[in-house]
Amino acid sequence: MNHLQRLALVFALFVVGCQTLPDTDQPTVGERWTPELVAQQSTDPERTWLTGGRELTESELVLVELMESSHIPGLSAAVVKDGVLLWSSALGWADPERGIPVDEGTLFQLASISKTVTATVAMQLVEAGVLDLDADLDELLPFSVRHPEFPDVALTLRMLLTHTAGLRDNWNVLEGTWVKDGDFHLSLRDSIAAYFTPAGEYYTKDKNFQDWAPGTKGSYANVGFALLAFAAEVASGRSFEELVREGVLGPLDIEGGFRLAEVDQERVAVPQRWNREGGFEGLGHHGYLDFASGTLRTSALGLARFLAANQLGGELDGARILNEATVADMLRVQLPDIDEEQGLAWYQDEIGGQLFWGHDGGDPGVATQMYFRPSDGIGFVLLLNGSPRGRGAERKLVGALLGIGEAATTRRSIP
Repeated sequence: MNHLQRLALVFALFVVGCQTLPDTDQPTVGERWTPELVAQQSTDPERTWLTGGRELTESELVLVELMESSHIPGLSAAVVKDGVLLWSSALGWADPERGIPVDEGTLFQLASISKTVTATVAMQLVEAGVLDLDADLDELLPFSVRHPEFPDVALTLRMLLTHTAGLRDNWNVLEGTWVKDGDFHLSLRDSIAAYFTPAGEYYTKDKNFQDWAPGTKGSYANVGFALLAFAAEVASGRSFEELVREGVLGPLDIEGGFRLAEVDQERVAVPQRWNREGGFEGLGHHGYLDFASGTLRTSALGLARFLAANQLGGELDGARILNEATVADMLRVQLPDIDEEQGLAWYQDEIGGQLFWGHDGGDPGVATQMYFRPSDGIGFVLLLNGSPRGRGAERKLVGALLGIGEAATTRRSIP
């Protein structure tokens, strides 16, 4: 299943089932838990692989039960509101094989949530006047990137940010060149040239482009964000990785990076799958051609700081990453006649009759979600180093997080 198919399935389950959580055999948040039951469940020998034997809160026990039933190896999550932290937790294994537990400093691959950070870097350059959302990319790039069937139609940054550029993910290439436990070997410049120019090694007209003219329809395209990152490099004269560090991670005091070489791999949760023998199997860390679309690694608390900054109009704890007007534009449906949900990288969805803005992500052994509800400011981050098994597993986790946020009585700064 490719990225787009998986995202569609996750959202379908999420929207349908997030209104209420189904009944379970165990108490849910705010119900029948007693101090004695909490202590008993926390130290149950059969779940010490998830809890480390420590006593858990009622909220954590609800998540542990969902992790057990869905075969999720490790989880880190945070709930925020109005720029402060309501709740956070880390459960399970970052690497089951080596017995390394998840803690609040564990880094997770964000998958497609990474696109919101790539978009932030691009919009910083728009604010600086070195990029233009609606200019022809060929006026900027060192080589031409055009749809082969519609060569007279200009590709723009707005098209890339809204998935309307007529680009297609060629999975034979993207999956065929995947790197295990390493970074993709080509620079963005060489990757883009290889994928989008007719003489390129990875160029196949019918597989790399849609059969419709840019700007007329929408179709999710990971490769568009690799092209976006390259445009940022060309416009700024600096590497994409440097732009991310100095424009987003540094100002918000977030640990992480898009390249494995930028982070301590010992602290990154290893993507896992549940195998036929009934155990977890490490898949290794991901490196791929369109890395700017999905390989950012950071912690749940780090991503919570980024989410909070966007909720507050681009500023957190005195650090501004975008102007308020820019954030408002990103969180606005751009082309309602084509897509009624898509902003600039971010998109909206209606859950239980309420509006949320955010992004989710999925790669083999990776499942992530980052959303906030404008009506009351509650937002959440959910990072998993496994793909939950069982219908509606992610929506149940999300429902639990929203319940935690709504019941929260304590607040503290996001560390």
